[in-house]
Amino acid sequence: MLLMVGAHYFEEGNVQLDAKHECKDSTIIQAAEESAISIASIIRHHETEYLSSLEASYSNLPDTTFKDLRRKLPVTRTLFPWHNTMQFSLTRDISKELGIGK
Repeated sequence: MLLMVGAHYFEEGNVQLDAKHECKDSTIIQAAEESAISIASIIRHHETEYLSSLEASYSNLPDTTFKDLRRKLPVTRTLFPWHNTMQFSLTRDISKELGIGK
């Protein structure tokens, strides 16, 4: 059985989840009532297992995934000089317009 989950959330950001989870199980089909109960318990077990694995990965998001998404250095491979932003023309133009700074 293959579980495929697609979720999209948009509020102050665009977040999408596409996940696949393969699970294998078997049951011997006998009477209709017994088969329904057996299939429902298999689905419940795999759903619980899948949701707990999602919860574990969500708890690690800030420490792993989000840090990997952010670029460590800009494309120029140099750190941004936050201590001296006046060297950039946009900062100078804004400072002149607002009448602040030098």
